[in-house]
Order: sequence, then C-alpha cells, then structure tokens
Amino acid sequence: MNIVRTPSVAQIGISVELLDSLAQQTPVGSAAVSSVDSFTQFTQKMLDNFYNFASSFALSQAQMTPNPSEMFIPANVVLKWYENFQRRLAQNPLFWKT
Repeated sequence: MNIVRTPSVAQIGISVELLDSLAQQTPVGSAAVSSVDSFTQFTQKMLDNFYNFASSFALSQAQMTPNPSEMFIPANVVLKWYENFQRRLAQNPLFWKT
C-alpha cells in the first residue's frame, strides 16, 4: 500500500496587547469568562504535559551516545523546575505576572 505524504505547514502567532486595548474590544458572544481556576487548571495540565513529554526522552548515562552537537538536560533539573512551578502556582496563580 503506497501512502503519499504531503508536507504540512502550520503557523502560530502570538499577539501581545495592552490591557487597555483589550478592554475596548468586543468579546465573542459564545466566549466564556475566564477565571483563575480554569487558568490554574490549564497551567497544571501544561506542566504535566511538558514533564511527561520531556521525561519520555530520558536515558541513563549508559544509554547515551556522545554527540557534541546536542545538549542534555538532566531529568532531575526538569523535575525540580516542575515542582518549583507547581509550588509557586499553588501559592499565587498569577505569580508569572510579576
């Protein structure tokens, strides 16, 4: 069975706006009002997803093949970042704004 694969291209954009200009925009009628709780839930899911993704590439030192063009981040460093971010999020869900 021959499957023809065509390349896909996607572009993601991020817009940084002043709060004053956002307040003047008309919200979409079906848009839900965001709350810190849903933001916290999203952030927790994002953290879990990142940690799981990064952990899926974990290797022991015995399994590593030296490659001078690649950098390796120890898994315990990712875990420490994950735990610190969770702690800070629990203390103040908007800590990232400061």
